[in-house]
Amino acid sequence: MSPVRPMARIAKAAIITAAITSSATSTQLVHRSSFHFSPLSFTRILHPSSLTRKDAINRPKHSHTRIIDARAQLSYRKNTIMLASSSMNDPLNHDVAKLKRLVLIGGGHAHVQVIKALNSRTRPENIHVTLIDLQSSASYSGMVPGCVAKLYTLDQVQIDLHSLASWAGTEFIQGKVVGMTLPAPHEETSNKQKLVHVEIKDANSDNCDVVTTKDVPFDVVSIDIGSTTRDFTTVPGASQYCISTRPISDLVRRIEIEEDRLIERLRSTDGLSNCETKVVVVGGGAAGIELSLAMRARWGNILKSTNNGDESPIKSLLSITLLDSNDELMPGESLACRTALNNLMEKYRIGVRHNLIVSEVTSAHVRVTSRSENNNELRQNEEIPYTHCIWATGAQGHDLSWKLHEQCGISISKDRRGWILVNQYLQSISHPYIFAAGDCCEMVHRKSPPKAGVYAVRAGPILITNLMRSLTCDDGDDNTELAQYTPQDDFLKLLMCGDGTALGFRFGIPLYGKWVWNLKNHIDLMFMDLFNVNNLKKEERQKKGDYDTTQYDAATNRPPPLNPEEAAKLLVRTDDDVDFQVSWNVLRNMIAEDDYKDRVLHFVAQVTQNV
Repeated sequence: MSPVRPMARIAKAAIITAAITSSATSTQLVHRSSFHFSPLSFTRILHPSSLTRKDAINRPKHSHTRIIDARAQLSYRKNTIMLASSSMNDPLNHDVAKLKRLVLIGGGHAHVQVIKALNSRTRPENIHVTLIDLQSSASYSGMVPGCVAKLYTLDQVQIDLHSLASWAGTEFIQGKVVGMTLPAPHEETSNKQKLVHVEIKDANSDNCDVVTTKDVPFDVVSIDIGSTTRDFTTVPGASQYCISTRPISDLVRRIEIEEDRLIERLRSTDGLSNCETKVVVVGGGAAGIELSLAMRARWGNILKSTNNGDESPIKSLLSITLLDSNDELMPGESLACRTALNNLMEKYRIGVRHNLIVSEVTSAHVRVTSRSENNNELRQNEEIPYTHCIWATGAQGHDLSWKLHEQCGISISKDRRGWILVNQYLQSISHPYIFAAGDCCEMVHRKSPPKAGVYAVRAGPILITNLMRSLTCDDGDDNTELAQYTPQDDFLKLLMCGDGTALGFRFGIPLYGKWVWNLKNHIDLMFMDLFNVNNLKKEERQKKGDYDTTQYDAATNRPPPLNPEEAAKLLVRTDDDVDFQVSWNVLRNMIAEDDYKDRVLHFVAQVTQNV
C-alpha cells in the first residue's frame, strides 16, 4: 500500500486534527500530499455529510481536505476518530455487504484500544473483529512492580480481555497462534485465503495436552504480543532456577510461593537467625530497578512484622542485589537524575553491581563475568550467592516472530532480538496487510522507540486509523493513505519505591516524593479505567464511525500555568504536601510550550544550586 496517495473509499473525507489547549487554538485549511500524525495530537475523521456548507464551499478541488490546528498540545479533550466511506453509506452500493475480517493477535496496550474503539456499535456492519490471545486477561506493565510490592492485587493490574471483547462484540479466541498461511507475493491479488493458525486446548477433555487447531481467515491482521525476557532460555540454569518477569501472572505467582515458604520458615524457627534471604535481580533497567525496590518493600515488611516492628535485624537478614551489565544505571538520563537514582538505591539498601555478564545460574549461585568499563577486557569469574533470583533483563522478540519469518517471510530484525519490522505507519515492510505495535516491532529508517508501554499506548490511535483505512479500501487497491506514527522523543519516567513514594524523571529533572507516587498511581488507574467494562457500559451511546480513542491523560479545563519560578520550586519539592495535580499541570505546560519549559528549567537550575 502506498502511503502517499488518496484513499480509494475514503475520498472526500475531511481530517481534523484538534488539540484543545487552555486557550483556543486557531485552525486553518491546508492541503498536503502526506499526513504527519504526532502521538500528542489526535484525529477526528468525518464523513462529508458532517461538513458545514461553508466547509464544502471552501474545499479545494482535490481528493480530500485537512483542517489542521496550528500546534498539537498535550492538553486535549476527549478524542474521537470517525472513519466513513461514502460508498459504505450508499444503500445502492452492492459491495457494502462484502465481509472484511480484522484479526488482532495479542491483547497488548495498543490492541485493547482497537477493541474498545472498533466495537459493534461503531464499526461498519461488514467488518468482523477477532482477538486471539493465550490468556483471558492482559497485565498492564506499568502497575506490575506495584503489584509485587503489594500495593495492588493481581486483578487490579489486569485488563479482562474476555469481558472487553464481549462488550465490544469482538470474537475472542483463547489460544496460541502457531503460524499463518499467506499468499505468495505474486498471488496477493488473487482470492487465495489468508489464515491465522491457532492451537486451542480442549477445555472439555480430561487431558490438558489435547489441542485442536483452528484456522482463522483475515483480510488485515495486527500483532501486539509484547516481548519476552532476554536470554532467559539461553543462559544455562536461568529458566530452571530464576523467576522470569514474563508472563506477569507467573511472576506474581512464583513470588507468592517463595513468600509462603519464607513465612513458613519464620514460623518454624526461633527468631530470625535461620531466615537469611538473599535476592538477586538480574537486569539494571527500569524493570530490574523497580522490582528490586518492590522486593525490599514486600519482604522487608514481612521480616519487620515478624520481629515486632524492629527493623534492625532486617539489614543483615534481607539483602537485595541488582546486577547491571552497564557502567551505570539508566545512562541516558541527566547527571542530576542518575545521582538521585543512585542515592535512592543506597537509601533503600539495594546493592548495585555494574559491568557484569551472567554466564550461568546454579541452584545457589549466579555465575558472572566482570568486564572493564571499555567493554574490551573480560576479568575474573565470580559466584554471587542467592536464595531467590529474579530475571529482569531487557526485552527480546517472541518465538512467533521467528516462526512467521520462517513460514511466510515476514521481515524481522537481523539481530538476535527478532523484532517485526514496520514502517512509520506501523505496517510490515514485507506484507502491507500486516500491522504491528508495541514491544514486538521495530521501526525502520528512523530511530525506533525504547521498549516501554507508553509507546504502545500512544500508537493505539494511529493503529486504529490505519487498520480501518486498510479494511475500507478496495481489494487490490494500493492507493490507501495511512497515518504516520511519530514517537515522542522523551516521556515521563516514574519508578515506584514500594513505600508510597516514587522517583520520576522529566526534562532532566529528578522528581521525588509521595506526590510522584500519587501521580503515577493516578495515571495508571486512569488507563485501566478506560477498559473497565462497567465504565464502558455507561458510554454506549455511540454512532457508526465514531471511534473513541480517548487517552489516559486527556485533560479539560486546565488552570492557567503557574509562574515559572513557582513552578520550578514546586517540582523540586519532596514533602508530602505537594498536590500532584498541580505539579502534573506544570509538566504538561512545559511539554506544550517550549518557552515556558525553558523558563521553568532556568529557575530549577537556580533552586538546585542554592540547595
